[in-house]
Amino acid sequence: MKKLLCCIALLFCFGAVLRAESTGEILTFPANPDKGFHWGYALYLPKTMDTSKKLPILFTMNDSGASENMQEAEQRTLERFSTNQHEKQIADGVGVPLLMPIIQRVRGEIDSHEWNRAVFVMQEGPLKRLDLQVFAMLQDAKKQLKKRGISTTKKFLVAGFSSAGGFGWRWTMLHPEKVLAAAIGGELYPMLPLETWKSTRLIYPVGVGDLKEFTEKKFNKNAWSKVPIFLTNGTQDYNDPLPYPDVFGEEERAISKEVLGSGTCQERWQQAQEILLPLAPNVQIHTYPNMEHETIWQDEIEFLKKHMNGGPLQAIAPTDTSDYPSILPVRVTALYFGQEAPLTRDREYLSDTDLLLQTRKKIPFWVRYKQTCEFDIENNNHIVLTDIPCRGTFRESDHTYLQVLFSQDQIKQLRSYKDRTFSVRSHHPEFIDIPENLTFTVK
Repeated sequence: MKKLLCCIALLFCFGAVLRAESTGEILTFPANPDKGFHWGYALYLPKTMDTSKKLPILFTMNDSGASENMQEAEQRTLERFSTNQHEKQIADGVGVPLLMPIIQRVRGEIDSHEWNRAVFVMQEGPLKRLDLQVFAMLQDAKKQLKKRGISTTKKFLVAGFSSAGGFGWRWTMLHPEKVLAAAIGGELYPMLPLETWKSTRLIYPVGVGDLKEFTEKKFNKNAWSKVPIFLTNGTQDYNDPLPYPDVFGEEERAISKEVLGSGTCQERWQQAQEILLPLAPNVQIHTYPNMEHETIWQDEIEFLKKHMNGGPLQAIAPTDTSDYPSILPVRVTALYFGQEAPLTRDREYLSDTDLLLQTRKKIPFWVRYKQTCEFDIENNNHIVLTDIPCRGTFRESDHTYLQVLFSQDQIKQLRSYKDRTFSVRSHHPEFIDIPENLTFTVK
């Protein structure tokens, strides 16, 4: 890292004599409050760039999870590039420089990577007006690229998935005049271009009802309606952020349920589309059949390449995933009680009275929606315990394990049965299939 920083310092000194390069480099730049950003950023320069013409900078928010300190935050951010994650693939495919902020996300109810309401309303501190800080980073990056002989366009491309998708969608809505086009995935609750719904004011991030209160400007619907946007989700994406306080506070969660309903997150996504479609001729919305919390990066590349110069919207033909094998229901293949579970790591999080349900799914996103993980515990077809939720997950090798934590009273109740062999029945077999012949024994 010291060597990299020394190289960057030399670039600052001698950038004027450098020829335009497209070298696949990853550069980092420190925080500079005097320039308007309290956090550093990383800049990736794909080898695929055609530096003979002006290029838009592609912006995506860092979505590397919570970190204990800034050193870890920087390491995780740079890993997004070095491990060939999707952000790097999109930059390579489109052939444009990629900027990613190095912003620490702390554990708790403040989500800087999603840009939740707790961050949006901040009036002081290093997280104040993250949207303007990102713009300041982009402006600084334009100057750094110019030193390397790389000319850039005035407006930017935006991409993002999951939490970064939420940030990208919201940033585009606040600053549409700065955006050429955007490709957003994994955002089941897109902020609506409405100030009110019926008699309810739609506050950030549900809608744009209070933008002026915190940004001193109203939503620019005219400018936003000219920005081509590709918005995607999967039909089997149950990675529902609504129950999590680090994404939605109580007030905006209640408003979301009022507007979008109290069903599953997929049902809310359908309602969001019904509201959004007549208001957004600039947005191509696509839901991939048989896909979960994932997207097709090649489609995003195609969309952004079509809109390197902005609008109007030119819809693409998304990849047909209708013949992909369905991931639901996920089949439980074994039940383990307590320390019987074949885990080689994370055993410190497993007690002697936990129940683990083993599945053959590698990625546990589909279990985050808690309502899909409720079970009844039965003994000889008699319900002993009901409405038992999944409390956590473990992932190891080709399996994901669902963790059920019993209370002491529940364990006592299970041990009161002469035959201590029990079966598990899923409340939602359309999501989690548990064969009737699977049992576990309480010692």
